[in-house]
Amino acid sequence: MAISFAQLQDLLKKEGYRYFIAPDQPLIRFTVTGRFGQYDIAIFLQEQGVLFQFRTIGYLRCPADHPNLKGVLQTLSAINYQMRYLKLGWDPASGEIAGYGDGWVMDNQVTQQQFHQMLGNFLPGIDMSYPRIRSAMETGRDPGNQPPPTVPPQPPGAAAPTLPPHLRELLEKLEKDEGKPPGQPSPGNPPEITEI
Repeated sequence: MAISFAQLQDLLKKEGYRYFIAPDQPLIRFTVTGRFGQYDIAIFLQEQGVLFQFRTIGYLRCPADHPNLKGVLQTLSAINYQMRYLKLGWDPASGEIAGYGDGWVMDNQVTQQQFHQMLGNFLPGIDMSYPRIRSAMETGRDPGNQPPPTVPPQPPGAAAPTLPPHLRELLEKLEKDEGKPPGQPSPGNPPEITEI
């Protein structure tokens, strides 16, 4: 059995992604944003639908004459050893570093759950590997796995703390002052008296 291009599109659509279709080949492209960057992803359908591949486009580049190439290649090798689905490769001709994951469809259909798991391994893997590879390019050493940044717990219903602290403070002040006429002081913050 094989997967058709229409089935591949349907699987991605059901995951909630918006995408572009190449006009001249069975290729889907979409963009995702992670903690450490924004990534251009392609899904190629190959071998008459028996193979599809997730692949990064323009992920990173490390030319063959880069002074820290050895450290970068060691880092890629270490990540490949640790990851289950995502693999990282380096093209010596162009210096391109790409992430990819292959899905072979031999004698069955790809289920939504399988596709979801492939995306769930691939996308976070490229995002979490990005700063590690960048650090190796800058220093020549693999910094190893770094714990993801922690997000402090929020009360139920609170928005995630994605704003810079000074903007969050302004937003919280506005929320406290909600419903008061303009110019009215908020409790605990009396108006300044400049004349008597």
